[in-house]
Amino acid sequence: MSVDPRFARSATALEATVLTLAASRPVEDLSVSEIARAAHVSRATFYNHAESPEELLGRVLASELDRVREDFLHGTVSGDLMTQWRASEDALMTHVLNHEDVYRTGLAPTQANRGTALSALLARHFEATLLKYAETASPARFSDPNERLRLQMEAAFTSHGLVGAIRAWLVSPAPRDRDAAAAIIVEATPRYWFEFSDPA
Repeated sequence: MSVDPRFARSATALEATVLTLAASRPVEDLSVSEIARAAHVSRATFYNHAESPEELLGRVLASELDRVREDFLHGTVSGDLMTQWRASEDALMTHVLNHEDVYRTGLAPTQANRGTALSALLARHFEATLLKYAETASPARFSDPNERLRLQMEAAFTSHGLVGAIRAWLVSPAPRDRDAAAAIIVEATPRYWFEFSDPA
């Protein structure tokens, strides 16, 4: 089924606009009207694509993050785990650098010291990735209710730590070394994940 060219054009305009605006202000501070106006579309057209600025930005970033996840999950099945884990962190940090201003702005703590929409988006993505990895690497442990709770807690702990590590790196003085950051993240990742498999 072909996509209406007008729908595709408005989608492209909205995606580019939300990335531009979110690079200077947290997405929570952006309004639908502001994004629609800057993208030269109507509010009604915006709502044909997303329910909120947060959803729109999340979808744009998730399309790239999903590719990092797919490559990681495929690599853990067909290659050396540590090599694939490091390659995945390299790819993740490349993605972050490609949207450096968006992430630096969006991950900064709010004045009320609450979590941000972008922090929640990343944490959910990382959690889902780790749980999918666990399900693939150890179906028996994943299917055990007691073990699954531990997995969920481990995934949440690791994922929120990773978001914090990215935030700390982005606010560090320039120039920032992507390779060094990826290596630190791998080193800080709980060994639990690297030893995760069903007994032979």
